[in-house]
Amino acid sequence: MSPSEREARGARIHTERARRIEALVAELATEVDAGLGDGAIAALAPDTARSLVATAGRLYAVAAEEGAQAPTGTDMTPTDAVVLATAALRAHDLNPFDLALWFSRSSS
Repeated sequence: MSPSEREARGARIHTERARRIEALVAELATEVDAGLGDGAIAALAPDTARSLVATAGRLYAVAAEEGAQAPTGTDMTPTDAVVLATAALRAHDLNPFDLALWFSRSSS
């Protein structure tokens, strides 16, 4: 396989994976919204949400570096945002001062 063929194959694999991730995220969003409505979320193991937040955090950190827009008020409520931010800060033994340093560093 020539270098250009390997490069084309790699690009195709990346595109396929990106499409699969997009489809999975859309499906997950639909299921979570339905689960919030029917109470199924309460039946999940607590570590399920933790694992999902960690995965989404890694995805967003990379996407933000590539220019992704931050979630808006229609994506999550202010309470959701503060609960998530507080949990992330506590998980890493950070405080509001640390957050302020990062907040001033990031573009809005």
